[in-house]
Amino acid sequence: MKKEPILVRDWIRCPVCGCKLAIADNTAKSHGIYVKCRTCKKEIEIKK
Repeated sequence: MKKEPILVRDWIRCPVCGCKLAIADNTAKSHGIYVKCRTCKKEIEIKK
């Protein structure tokens, strides 16, 4: 039987205000993705 990797999903939070922005799992690779926080209106780069 083939073992599959365990997926863990967690929230990406704004480093300024702590607001939840997006959900990503532990196998996600992201680079150069920018999201504007809806609470503090800052632009945050998601690095994972």
